[in-house]
Amino acid sequence: MVWPTEFDVKLEKYNAMEIPGQQLSAAQAFTPLDHLLNLDIKAPAGCQRLTGIIANMGKSTSDVDTLEKMMSAGMNIAMLNMSYGTREEHIEMIKLLRQAAKNFSVNMGKNYPLAIAARLAGKKIRTGSIADSYGETVELKTGDVIRLTTDETYKDRCSTYAIYVDFMYFADQITKGDLVLIDNETIMLKVEIISTSTVTCKIERGGMLGSYKDVFVPNVVFEMPNFSEKDKLDIDMLIHQQTANGIMITRQELGSDITPKKLVIAQKNMIARANKANVPVCVNAHLLSSMRYKKLPLRAELLDVANCILDGADTLELSAETAVGLYPVDTVACLASACKEAEACIWSKQIFHDFVDKTPIPCDQATGVGLAAVLAAQRSLAAAIIVVTTTGKSAQIVSKYGPRCPIIGVTRYAAIARQLHLWRGIIPLIFEDAPDADWQIDLECRVNFCTKWAMDQGFVRVGDPIVVVSGWKQGAGYTNTMRIVYAAADCSVV
Repeated sequence: MVWPTEFDVKLEKYNAMEIPGQQLSAAQAFTPLDHLLNLDIKAPAGCQRLTGIIANMGKSTSDVDTLEKMMSAGMNIAMLNMSYGTREEHIEMIKLLRQAAKNFSVNMGKNYPLAIAARLAGKKIRTGSIADSYGETVELKTGDVIRLTTDETYKDRCSTYAIYVDFMYFADQITKGDLVLIDNETIMLKVEIISTSTVTCKIERGGMLGSYKDVFVPNVVFEMPNFSEKDKLDIDMLIHQQTANGIMITRQELGSDITPKKLVIAQKNMIARANKANVPVCVNAHLLSSMRYKKLPLRAELLDVANCILDGADTLELSAETAVGLYPVDTVACLASACKEAEACIWSKQIFHDFVDKTPIPCDQATGVGLAAVLAAQRSLAAAIIVVTTTGKSAQIVSKYGPRCPIIGVTRYAAIARQLHLWRGIIPLIFEDAPDADWQIDLECRVNFCTKWAMDQGFVRVGDPIVVVSGWKQGAGYTNTMRIVYAAADCSVV
């Protein structure tokens, strides 16, 4: 989830009891057919987006000004792809991101908890670099012969005759007749001759090949470690920089492993499993690919984005569109707008009942309070749910049950706030005032802090109901209280 952006509509433009994005007739329907029949195309989208946006970093995002604009447009997690660049270059990018977040915080008047994530190279096989004499790409023509080699003398000399692959046992683990897919399956080779370090292939489907492209062999499971020594060093660096774990559905690799025709089943099943376990889940690959070169997306891409959200994705990731695309800021803004339209179509009543039904009996007090808070928010048409949290766990529980309004997770810990961006619907806020000795005073200070900020941002108005989730004493593990309050003009709650 991300803070409100400059493109968001303010609630003050609507009548007192009108909250955009609710689609109440559809959201409260009893059957799937009634839900679809009651969707109103004229109804406005919500003021506040609930789905997080992850943007890959690259040469298109290598200056502070662009990064600030991306945050303003809706980026809340910056992704480092450890398959590209050196560890030192990634550390420099982290410094740029932290500086951009610092500048953006000054402009916003609050500490903005930008999250930084990283994708490890892992078990991925890639090509080498195109030789300087060829420029940025080489053309592989259908019908020609090409050699794939693990000889490192070709690592920076890939050409129309030979392509380096970075897995030294590549030739040992494939057989004649295997298909080799390169660069998101745009190029297809067929294995004809295998030697110690070289695989000679016929080009079945040609194309333009750039540097460091992915290599897949369908139906072949390579015997290689899950984590290389490079991955372990990357993990050490990332832990030092504070990141968090989640589930990433990378449809590019997944489609090569199980064939693209099965992607729809795999995506829906994996998201559902992650949702049930309350593990944050992200979908990436080909979301707005056309915006790498154009300012407007394809209609099919917008429908794909909507389907990911309806499936239950917490966050969506932009890859090459922002890393090397021409319009990274416009791409983030377009995805943010598309998310809000899709979120209004979620059948939240059924989602809530499904997860309540899957909740073990008896549940713990934090879970009981969390699901009660979501039900209360639905019935009172709350503008927001405020969760006072130490570890972030209570806010994560509330997120699981799918409220239609934003969840303001307020914590004193910046690392916790950054991690909360991974869960759907959570707006993380850092409360920096010193704790008050009186717990009730400290609690009300934090609730008032959130209420004032939400009113300033325009998604809570005077008189709007707010659901508050908190504990009975300071510290983690004491969440047991849910109440409904109303925002007052003096920014206190009554």
